[in-house]
Amino acid sequence: MNSTPEPKPIHARRLDSLSISAQLASRRAAASRCEPFDCGHRDPLDCTTAGCGQDIHTVETPAAPAIEPGDIAQLWADAKIAWSTRDFPKYASPAWIALHPDDPKRLAGALEAAESWRKYGDEEALIQWLREASHSRPSVAERRTRAELDAAAVPKLPHQLRATAGWPPIAVPGKPGQYLTYNSQQQEAA
Repeated sequence: MNSTPEPKPIHARRLDSLSISAQLASRRAAASRCEPFDCGHRDPLDCTTAGCGQDIHTVETPAAPAIEPGDIAQLWADAKIAWSTRDFPKYASPAWIALHPDDPKRLAGALEAAESWRKYGDEEALIQWLREASHSRPSVAERRTRAELDAAAVPKLPHQLRATAGWPPIAVPGKPGQYLTYNSQQQEAA
């Protein structure tokens, strides 16, 4: 058993080399916009190739602030108090944006907006619905008269069921087990 991979076709290798060269060009363009290292290089790969001593794998990340469970509980409790007293700015308003991200009033504003969305949906659609609902109704003179309404309320005769050629039998409503079927005698009578 040979475990070596099969070589790629020439056109596939050419596409790989084009993508690598395009990646290298974009990396060089991005590196040219960076501040140079102490050795003068802008790309860490150049430092390792030249042996300048810049290690590309030792990137220091700032430590995340330590958050205690009590801090989260306190933030939630403060936000709940602000929400219940309605002491917070409207979500995404300039006053809300000016608040510090850890301010409980900011969380209370976001919670209020989320709850309003859950209950009422889109605010613009709600405002449009209210506008349409508050339009005045047509006057009594423009509405249908009592005689027109009475004429519309008169019961109409029920539809007469008829069996049709090529269709299956029809069950007669209110009479279980009875069906209307089409036969050739009905065709001659019609």
